[in-house]
Amino acid sequence: MSGHTLKWQAEHANYHKLLDLLQSQTELFVHGEQPDYELMSDIVYYMTQYPDRFHHPREDVAFRQLLARDPTMESVVSELAGQHRRISESGVILAADLNAAAAGAMMSRATLEADVRKYVAFLKDHMNIEEREIFPRLAELLAETDWFLVDSAIHFAADPIFGDSVQERFRTIHRQIANQAGCGCKEPAERVCCLE
Repeated sequence: MSGHTLKWQAEHANYHKLLDLLQSQTELFVHGEQPDYELMSDIVYYMTQYPDRFHHPREDVAFRQLLARDPTMESVVSELAGQHRRISESGVILAADLNAAAAGAMMSRATLEADVRKYVAFLKDHMNIEEREIFPRLAELLAETDWFLVDSAIHFAADPIFGDSVQERFRTIHRQIANQAGCGCKEPAERVCCLE
């Protein structure tokens, strides 16, 4: 694998942690407990503000570079690009629903639970397809000049949860993931944290 695809796999692993945390909050519904709607809202907000705006567009550029080298990948690339759009659209809707729930709006638990489960399953399946079918081809066929074009096409932004500095809004998410991972770190500033 190339350094770029390894980085994307690491980002996928981080997104899996967030989706697992989102799912675990949803599981509270099943047990008749109250989920942390603000935490859930922050997770989906992050997904719409970082992966949807930076990670997926970079992948789309790389996928187009791949098509120039291997046109037989067109159906897979086209499907994944379409999924990027659907992920973004469903994330915006889910974020609005969770914000409403966090603000106390009446909402069907069954609908919200189903929407979260569908969102989580769709994203996880999407990432698995990318890692299985596209990333190996990217690593094999893209040259450094191709990766330079990928890096140049989308303005870089530091990851607000998993980057060098955790933004204030996301500190609770960081702590929750660290607790689930069992690494014992309490603050993002701890450089030995398992999430770094």
